[in-house]
Amino acid sequence: MNTIPAIPSPVHIGVDVAKDELVADLAGSTARFANHPHGIAALLRAALQCSPAACLVCEATGGYEQALATACFKAGMPVCIVPAQRPRHFAKALGIRAKNDPCDAALLSRFGSQTLPQPARAKDRARKELESLMRARGELLDSLARENNRNEHHSHPLACKLAKSRIARLEKDIAEIDAAASEVIAGDPLLARADVLLRGVTGVSHQSSRALLAFMPELGTLNRREIASLAGLAPFDRDSGNKQGKRFIQGGRARVRSTLHMAGVSASRFNKVLAPVYRKLREAGKPFKVAVTAITRKLLVYLNSIMADFLKNQIAT
Repeated sequence: MNTIPAIPSPVHIGVDVAKDELVADLAGSTARFANHPHGIAALLRAALQCSPAACLVCEATGGYEQALATACFKAGMPVCIVPAQRPRHFAKALGIRAKNDPCDAALLSRFGSQTLPQPARAKDRARKELESLMRARGELLDSLARENNRNEHHSHPLACKLAKSRIARLEKDIAEIDAAASEVIAGDPLLARADVLLRGVTGVSHQSSRALLAFMPELGTLNRREIASLAGLAPFDRDSGNKQGKRFIQGGRARVRSTLHMAGVSASRFNKVLAPVYRKLREAGKPFKVAVTAITRKLLVYLNSIMADFLKNQIAT
């Protein structure tokens, strides 16, 4: 009788990522590799020698992990990119206080084997470009807000003139990024159709749609609880014994949550379905923030269902 070969369990290999160096925990021994294509290729070979079912685990380090992730996607090796606070909390729970590169790599191996994080998924070229543009736009908006705040306190004519020049330059750069983002979306048929669908919902602006497409590629692939948690809009309990604390939201993707908040405010006023829900919440005595957060979560769940139907139709055709 023929038997189906068992799928080997993944062997999680922790990799501590720095700007110039990658420190890997290979079967309990530490190996160092340069964080450039040749060094990354050597790391992948060493990981496969360690186990054919190797799965790399690293922290999100502000972009320094992207070269490693791209190489893993091309080689077909799973890679898990986890928020830095999760392994650190894991270390505290284990009573591990030491922190250095070899210790961090070993900790990531242990974290991966015990928590089994989901491997990252590769993004297509258009979505990567859109994410880069939207990330740059957010940074420019932060700079513009700081310049506007500082400009209020300038008194010397030259300082005012230079501040206005910087503000004008930032506004021009933001406009250029908006135009480039429009071109990226228009040049990709899938993103273009998804953008039209999302913006067809009252409350969702161009920027809200772009933020969702850039920073939440999982939209339409998760259930309503998972997508709300991913955006940091899922309420969590705070109960103990007979005490029932207030529910609260936390974590998730801050960029998506902040953008959706403005969409939720708009939907609470103009969306024919959500506006009555908002009014009922306010009439029931719910504070403004609680009511808007509830509307924002309902809006995200609805957008998730729209994208789920869209993706099913894409697969069917």
